[in-house]
Amino acid sequence: MPVSPDKIVIIIPSYNEGARILKVVTAIKEHGFHNIVVVDDGSTDDSIELVRHLNITIIQHLVNRGAGAATETGLKYCREILNPETVVMIDADTQHDPNDIRKLIDAHENQEADITIGNRFMESRGNVPLRNWFYNQVANVVTGLIAGKNVRDSQSGFKVFNKRALNQIIVEQDKFEHCSEILIKGLEYNFKIIEVPIHVYYSPETSGKGQHFFNGIRTFINLMHSVLFKSHSK
Repeated sequence: MPVSPDKIVIIIPSYNEGARILKVVTAIKEHGFHNIVVVDDGSTDDSIELVRHLNITIIQHLVNRGAGAATETGLKYCREILNPETVVMIDADTQHDPNDIRKLIDAHENQEADITIGNRFMESRGNVPLRNWFYNQVANVVTGLIAGKNVRDSQSGFKVFNKRALNQIIVEQDKFEHCSEILIKGLEYNFKIIEVPIHVYYSPETSGKGQHFFNGIRTFINLMHSVLFKSHSK
């Protein structure tokens, strides 16, 4: 039986997204999802003021901590307060198409997955800028080496968790490396992880976000430190 929309929570980490966050939240509500948690990661613009009237939950960091920290804040709120059956994470910058939410959830339920990844590269590179594509491929290689399994879109911010994944995966990396961390931990737990092709749109304002060279270096260092520290502590 499909999970009722009342048991589905949409988490949207956001930082200085301006009117883009309003477009994303409005589109999600138009698709019938009303349990929406926006985690504002210390924004200095008026983006959150634009969505306060939309009857959603807003959690605010006092300072900017990073996409991983914002994601974990949303997940923790779901674990401790809402107890949903399914959690969807989607970016706030209009990169992802809210039309794909139902497609991801349907595949997630039909295949009884623990984690479903919205994959931007399964069918083609589409309109993903070459620079973004390249650094994502580098991150895929790094994540795959650590996880011991080939991954095709390790840095996707569009994901679905079931209750088991929600309760067992605690995000410890504050920055962009949290995407790799989720996959690595999911594979350690022997979770069923599937990938579903999604549409993606990069505007001139958002194409510079996400992974870049220095983020990639930091991701590798932080992930390796986490792995080595865990191995040493056993």
